[in-house]
This record gives sequence, structure tokens and C-alpha cells, in this order.
Amino acid sequence: MLKPQSVPAKTLISELHEVLMCTKLSHYSTKSFAQHEALGKTYDSINDLADSITERILGYTNDTLTSFTFKEILPSPASMLGTKIIGLAERLEKTSKENNWPDVENLAQELSGVGAQLSYLGRFN
Repeated sequence: MLKPQSVPAKTLISELHEVLMCTKLSHYSTKSFAQHEALGKTYDSINDLADSITERILGYTNDTLTSFTFKEILPSPASMLGTKIIGLAERLEKTSKENNWPDVENLAQELSGVGAQLSYLGRFN
């Protein structure tokens, strides 16, 4: 398995909000009630985490966020989205560790758990 790469803070913030929108779109587009429910809970969790993570990173960096850059957002199956969330959480954790942001590192670990739970729940239709 490849080690996660450190990523610029604003890129991580954009990726976090991109995965949030992908989760919501996937929630709306699934035809499985079980996945609809799992994606809805995942969206709520990521929404709360995204807000906390973004505010803390902006506080640490003393930066201002004026825009997001997203590529095209398409729905994803829950299990694939779970894997994507885990990968983002790993990059966020690595960057947090390198910058000595321990609370963001903890939130990244929580985000990874959200991704793992979605990967598990994505197996049920």
C-alpha cells in the first residue's frame, strides 16, 4: 500500500468539500434504501467534520478561503466512496501530523472511521 502524500491545506479543504458533495449526490441517486440511509448518515457526519476541520486549518494557517475548485462531481457506490473518504483522511492525517495540528489529526482519524463504516454498510443493498 502506498503511503499518503502530504497535501497543501487548501487542497485538502477543497477535497473534503468535494467528497461531501459526492456523498450527497450519491445519497440522492442510489436506488437502494439501505445505501440511501447509510449515505445520509455519512453526509451528516462528514458535514460536521468538514466544518470543524476547515475552521481549524484556517485558524492554524491564518489563511482565508475565498473559493473551492472542484472537478466534475459524480455519484459513487457507497463502498467506493468509503475508500475515497479513507484515502482523504489518511492524507489529512499526514499533513496534520507534519504541521503539528493534533486536533485536526484526531478529526482526520474520525473521518477515516466514517469512511470505513460506509465501506462496510455499502455491502448491503
